[in-house]
Order: sequence, then structure tokens, then C-alpha cells
Amino acid sequence: MDVSSQDLVSVYLDACPPGSAAGRADVVARMQDLGPSVARSGSASLTRAYARTSRLLALAFDDDSLEDEIALPEMLGPISAEGAPGISVVTCAMNRSENLIAAMPSWLRHPEFEEIVVVDWSSDLPVRDALARAGIDDPRIRVVRVEGAPRWVLSHAFNTGFRVARHDTILKLDADVVLSDDILSVHGRPGPDGFFAGNWRIAAEDQAHVNGVFFAPRAALARAGGFNEFITTYGWDDDDLYARLEALGYRRRDIAPSTVHHLPHADDLRTGGGVAPAASARDWLLASPRFQIQRNRRLAELLPRWEPAMEPLPLRVRDRREADLTLAIADPPASPVPEDIFDRATREMMREMMAWDYGPAARDLPQETFDRLMDLPASRLSADLFANAGAGPDGGPAPAVAACRDRVFIDAQHGLGNRLRAIGSAAALAEATDRELVIVWQPDDHCDCRFSDLFDYDGAVIERSFPDDAGDCDVHNYMAVEGGEKDAPIRETEGRDIYVRSAFVLNSPHSDWTRENRFIQSLAPVDAVRALVESVPNPADVSAHVRMVGGRRYEHLPSERPDHWSAEDHALIDHWRTRSHFSHFMARLDQLIADGQATRVFVAADLPETYDEFRARYGDRITYLPRKLYDRSAEQLQYALADATLLSRAPRMLGSTWSSFSELALRLAPGKIQQEMSGKDF
Repeated sequence: MDVSSQDLVSVYLDACPPGSAAGRADVVARMQDLGPSVARSGSASLTRAYARTSRLLALAFDDDSLEDEIALPEMLGPISAEGAPGISVVTCAMNRSENLIAAMPSWLRHPEFEEIVVVDWSSDLPVRDALARAGIDDPRIRVVRVEGAPRWVLSHAFNTGFRVARHDTILKLDADVVLSDDILSVHGRPGPDGFFAGNWRIAAEDQAHVNGVFFAPRAALARAGGFNEFITTYGWDDDDLYARLEALGYRRRDIAPSTVHHLPHADDLRTGGGVAPAASARDWLLASPRFQIQRNRRLAELLPRWEPAMEPLPLRVRDRREADLTLAIADPPASPVPEDIFDRATREMMREMMAWDYGPAARDLPQETFDRLMDLPASRLSADLFANAGAGPDGGPAPAVAACRDRVFIDAQHGLGNRLRAIGSAAALAEATDRELVIVWQPDDHCDCRFSDLFDYDGAVIERSFPDDAGDCDVHNYMAVEGGEKDAPIRETEGRDIYVRSAFVLNSPHSDWTRENRFIQSLAPVDAVRALVESVPNPADVSAHVRMVGGRRYEHLPSERPDHWSAEDHALIDHWRTRSHFSHFMARLDQLIADGQATRVFVAADLPETYDEFRARYGDRITYLPRKLYDRSAEQLQYALADATLLSRAPRMLGSTWSSFSELALRLAPGKIQQEMSGKDF
């Protein structure tokens, strides 16, 4: 609420001459309403005017106690950059004390934590009482109770904790996170130019919620303004903060998954409740955590960037008792997001997510038709339903462009390595030009699987190619066998989407090896792939990818048909497959073993006979992923992704020339890897 000296004059004039007790109560209420705004204004003249008015009113009512009753309140300040040396743990809870009680002992075991700030966000049973009942008492625990909060808002609650914390390093923990005893020895403290953060992409599926754990300099949070208080519902708050910290120049590093453990509980505890199975598709979508996360992502794009200059939730200090503190929300918190912006984000993300799940036709339906479909039970939705809704005899509407951010549609072609390098290149283009990446992944003879069979990915994925129906896009086809032009420069027309059908990197100044690989490495493999990787001791001293299938001898296979390539490319495949025979690899391995550089060797091959030859020659020195499948099914492609990951972890890799799969292993390498290629280096 804005306030001026005129508001104070109005209170004084209305009160004089002094009236009844009811009039006195009205004066108190009006001054107490104005007090927080005066305190937050920071204006010296307005503060003096408030003090003079308080004194005059006390004289007018002939009651000195009135001056104390309407004195300027103490307001909680913003996040300060300065703090005493040490670590402040900050957590929050609203009716979740049972999780806090379970997790707290793992925090208290760390003597390096100078304080543990617990923000009690208006819990029915105060957190201090819940801790006392559980016998948890430690002088480092500071409970900051905020009274009058109508509902849980993560950004408000945690920013309150950051504002109250006393030390120069902040460890932010949800109340349901258990710490390992070695978390500090594993990571050390974040330096002044970086921060550690959880990463759902590298955590096990049941530990994805540790994404919100971070360890950061207090000064970094002050520069960013803490969490974005435009985000007041579940999701995207941590991603938004991390992006703003990185934009300020702070380097993000992953928290080791072994050092943090999330206590399981249902998502409805986060989002406020689930919906009945027979609910409408609209109700089901609006209640889903996935939708709420993506809507907040869209809101963050539509609204101004959150900055320290923006006013955080106004909090009045009610009581200080030793370390504990009681606060009250000074003004009833109205939604900081304009209703029309919130409605726009809701509409756009409903369309977008239906398009991800059921195909691009969902974007082009008339609003009335789309609304009618969303009124149906969620269980009745299907891709065919959206494609044919309201359609005439020619079928459903063509895929269309939604009226929000421009997009890069990458219609990835051929095998796993080809597809991922094309996707990584498109992701680099999308990031650099502030476009949304939409992966078009249609199962075929090369990759007979869905993208979700390989990766846990929240971005946009469409499972049907539509180059002929992408008339509203700048279309590029890099597939020469289809009459396309490989390496054609990518056009970037403002206001138009880009559609690229490719098995190759894109000809764009925004795409390079580092940017492409950053996205590829960010993709989180599904549990089945991670389990395969962990089933093999790694890293090996040397890894070898032996690619022999392809060329004239294998044209009978659906994935190797000559009409998939130009005559020139097909001849090159035949040439390099001959030079990738396992005997060439063995000759090089013999040299490395003799030099003592290959005690353990991981092998990935595309023929069972190859594994037999390596086992017969090298015995237990060889590690590999045993399998019965050598096709392009979803199960086999999970093995392939695990193979590529294991290949990438060795410091030296012997690869097959002209193989996008060997290239994929190099792209996945977490650090420097020495590569030697068949037919060139050995």
C-alpha cells in the first residue's frame, strides 16, 4: 500500500476533536494499517511525520499509552549481502513437522552448521511445540514463526528464512531432506563465484525432489533477490532462481546425489490435493504437478525478471524471544500476478501439454472444441481424438504454431547417435535465440522406441513428423535421400518457427560442440538405463566401440536399407564398416595391454560374435553388457544408451570411424577423453 503525509493528516483531522472509544479504536486501526507502509518506504521525512502524528494523537486523546500502541512497527528487511562467517541452514514447514523431525537429526550431526533457521509458515501446531514433543532441542535451532499465512507459498517462506539468517553461506533444505555425514567433505563450501544445487537429471527417480537443495553464498542470493515471489504455486521456483544466479555469473555445480536423500511422500502434499480418477481432463491437468511446474515456467517468461529492487512480502516483527522470532504479514498478500497474465499462461500451457501428450493438432483446434475435449474424463483422451475433433472428411487439422514463444522443431532422423546430435544442435540454436525446443521423435526402423523409453524429459516431445504440414514454419530438410539439402544455413525469421528434419548438426552460428553436448549431457536417462550402467564396474581403462553392421552385406536389415542413404553415403558406410572389424581393435588393444594401459576394457559391439571373440581372447579383462537383443527395439536401445554412457567414462576410447554412435560416446564424456578411430589411428 502506498502512503503519503496527507494520509497521516487525514487520520489526525478525523480524530480531532477526540471522540468516543470507538473513535479511538478507529484511529488505532488506521495508524496500524499505515505503519508498515511508512516503515517499508524508508523515507526519513515520512517516518518523522508518522512519529509527530502519533504524538499529536496521544495528546489529543490525553493518553500517552496511545503513542506506544501506534508506534512505527519494526519491519523485516530484504536479504542482506553481509553475514557473519559460517553456515546457516534454512528450511520451512507448514504442517509438515513429521518430516522435519525425521530429517533434523541428520542436520544436527554437523557441528559446522552455526544455525538452523526453521520458518514455521503458520502451522496448526507450532513447529517449536512439535520439536519439543519429539525431544529435539539444540541451541542452534531458530524457529521463525509467520502468523496469518492463508496458504503455503514456497517463495515467500524461504525468502523469509534468507532474510532472517545470520551467516554468509546458506544451505537451503526442504523439510524432508536427510543429509549424509560427508556432505561437507564431499563438496566443501561454495566459493564466492559459484553454488551447488540438486539436479533431478542425475538423481534416482524417487530422489528427483532434491532438485531444490542448494548451497550458496549469501551475497549471491542477495544479488538475485532470492526466490521469485511472482511464483506463488508449486514448481519451477528453484529452476528460476538457478537461472538468475547463472545469469549473474555464478557457476552451478551438482550436489552429489549420495549426500542428500528425499523422504518420500505424495505430490498432493505439495500441490494441495489430488483429483478423483473420473475428473475432467481440465481438472486433472490443472491439479498435476507437471502442469503447475510448466505454467510457472511460462509465467516467469511473461513477467519481469525478479530482482532485489522488487519488494518482498511485507513482514512485521511481533516478538523476539532469544533466537526465535514471530512475524506477521503486514498487508494481506494479493496475487502479484495480473489475472490476465495468469489466465494466459494457463491457456497456453494447457494447449502445449496436450500437444506434447497427444500430438500437435491440439494447438490448432478452435477454443470451443478444445474446451469441449477438456471437459471429458482424462481417461478418454487420445491422439486420434484431438486429431479428428471437428474434422471434415480430410481428417484432423494440420499441426500448427501456438501463439507464444517462437519454436525450433527438430525432426530427428536415423539412429540414436544421429538423433541426439541433431537434437543437441537444435537445442543450442533454441537457447541462443530464446526459442522453445520441440523434439519430434517418430519411432521407425532406426529407433523403434519413444523418447520417453530412454529419457525422463519434461520438455516438449511430439511423436509424429509433419514436415509437409509445417507451412507456417521456416522448413529445412537435411536428408539428401529425400531431396533435402544437407548443411543449408538455418534461417532465423522473427515471428516464425523453425522446422528442421535432420540426422546431422545444423548449420547455425549458435551450434557448436560444447553447446550441443551441454544439452545432450543434461538429458536424464530412465531408471532402466541407469541400472544397466551401474551393473558394470566403471570406468574401464579403455573402452572400445566395434561397429561392423552396415554396408552391402547388411542391406537385408530394415535399418540398413540402401534407400535410407544416398549412393555416396552408402558406399562410405561400406568402406568404414570394413575398417571397423574387431581384429583391428584387438591389434591395438594388444599394444595397450603390453604397455600396461589396459587392465580393464569395456566393449560395446553390434554383433554377438564380436563379444565371443573378445571374451575368448582377453577373458576377465573384458567387461560388457550381456544381451540377447541386437535389433532397434526399445529394450535394445536402452542397452545402446547404457553402452554409450559406459564408453564415455573411460579416459581412452577406441571408436569406429563414420559411426554416429562412437561420436555420441564422445559427446557424453564427462571430461577429457583420448580418442583413437578405426582405419585412421589404428
